[in-house]
Amino acid sequence: MQSLTVDSYTVRSTINLKLQRATEAALQEGLARYEARQRRIEFRGPEVNLGESVHRVDTDQRTKAQRRGRAKPVWQLALQNAQLPLYDVQWPAAIVVERRLGNNGALTVRVGLKDGRIVPLTTPEGVELGKLKLNDVVYVNITEGKTRKDARAELRVRPKVQGAAVVIENKTGRILAMVGGFSYPASQLNRTTQALRQPGSSIKPIVYLAALHRGLQPNTLVYDSGVTLPPIPGVTTHHWSPKNYDGGGAGVMTLRRALEQSKNMVTARLLDGGVDKDPRRSLELVCDIATEARIYGECMKNYPFVLGAQGLRMINLASFYASIANEGQRVAPYAIDSIEQNGKPIYRHRTAQPVYLADGDRAAFYQLRSILEGVVARGTAASIRHHAGFIGGKTGTTDSENDAWFVGFSSDVTVAVWVGYDNAGQKRTLGQGETGGKVAVPIAEQIFLASWAHHAPKSPLAPPSAEISRGLKAMPIDVFTGRKVSPSKSAFMEHFRVTGGKVRDTQHALVARGTVVSQSAPRGHIEEERPVYSGPMGRMASPYPSRPPRTLRELFGLQRF
Repeated sequence: MQSLTVDSYTVRSTINLKLQRATEAALQEGLARYEARQRRIEFRGPEVNLGESVHRVDTDQRTKAQRRGRAKPVWQLALQNAQLPLYDVQWPAAIVVERRLGNNGALTVRVGLKDGRIVPLTTPEGVELGKLKLNDVVYVNITEGKTRKDARAELRVRPKVQGAAVVIENKTGRILAMVGGFSYPASQLNRTTQALRQPGSSIKPIVYLAALHRGLQPNTLVYDSGVTLPPIPGVTTHHWSPKNYDGGGAGVMTLRRALEQSKNMVTARLLDGGVDKDPRRSLELVCDIATEARIYGECMKNYPFVLGAQGLRMINLASFYASIANEGQRVAPYAIDSIEQNGKPIYRHRTAQPVYLADGDRAAFYQLRSILEGVVARGTAASIRHHAGFIGGKTGTTDSENDAWFVGFSSDVTVAVWVGYDNAGQKRTLGQGETGGKVAVPIAEQIFLASWAHHAPKSPLAPPSAEISRGLKAMPIDVFTGRKVSPSKSAFMEHFRVTGGKVRDTQHALVARGTVVSQSAPRGHIEEERPVYSGPMGRMASPYPSRPPRTLRELFGLQRF
């Protein structure tokens, strides 16, 4: 393929520019808020100092402005003409125009904005105002007041923590926004396609899909208690006994509630009778779906795989969640619609024939989608429960909070967010309690809001399509026990698979009848359930590029994701 510098190319991408900028802004602000919460902000100085530029502002330009009666301050002209190193950072730039010591010796700093306003500056805890000099340019977050003069600016600092986000159109696979890190000029590694990270609990839906595909229903009861799986010949000589985050268990619960609360031991138990009676065969069946969905090219042949121990690429996981929104139809994500060379078309994206996963079991995918709506309504993503009915998804947090995830879908798009450290030299975790629900979900919420503003209006998640409605029956249940109840406002409408014209009752397929089921909702915040496995697969697999891309294939990644 010809070098990029030889000919003229016109590239038409799938990116929605407004949504792209909003996604960048959501990720950048989310990373900054995380570091402020953890008191990990490290202010290393201003972006630039415009002292020389202020003194070199063109005299004629100011004279012309004065003649028109619209003279701008010198600092404003300098700021408007400044070219900052990180051109894709969405925070407003501000210039220090005033430093004043009060009678009590406290320093007050005021900054000028591009629109000409001068506002007071505050800094996050741990950052001293005294480090700023006149004409320093910094990034700020603006809080507007009742009038334009009441605005306040808070300093924003380049974070060391990293993150990534991608937005995919569910029906087509078009990549509407892709942010591979805090800022591309600062790091050219695209963490949505090049980095391998452990997904933690965000991979669990694939295990539940396998169980639903094998005939279990969302109200099937399962033990949330200790489980030990046998060694796998040729892989490990050890038994596997995973634990929940809190070290305990909830007793007996439904499949729905187990995934909503992200229970590790329930996920493991599904390998022992829920998917197949042989745990090793269950692992193979789960892996078959994972490879068919192209989440992995090959699965690790070990039980911790089902808790997210194997690293993956964000773009592949997002594609799987888009297939959940599509009732099992898989689409391949792509970012380029067409390319012309000197005006002649040389590449055009072609839509492939629809492919349905899990033997085309669309009913199982709808049931899984409904459960993931419950993750937002009652589970580990309940911080955005006000969007229940409009968003479904799953959080993920790996061992010691090394990675924080949320992957979710609306009626039109799928959004994936990851936050963590690159850990090229040493392992640095996010800190106790910094789970996917706490770190990634708020970022994803802002991206969903932007998608509703710039791509497609907010609309409820659709009921089952006509093609699968005959294979499902909606029945009222108690959402916490799974028992069928009389229709009422408090009843939850669960969709059950219909086989041979009848609803197959599998509630006691794994638990004996008469077993007591908890009927109360969990109290307080639901902590993310994390795997007990950690290892080198949790680190970035791709180094920073050693050179810029030299061909169209390298630059745009035209190979299939």
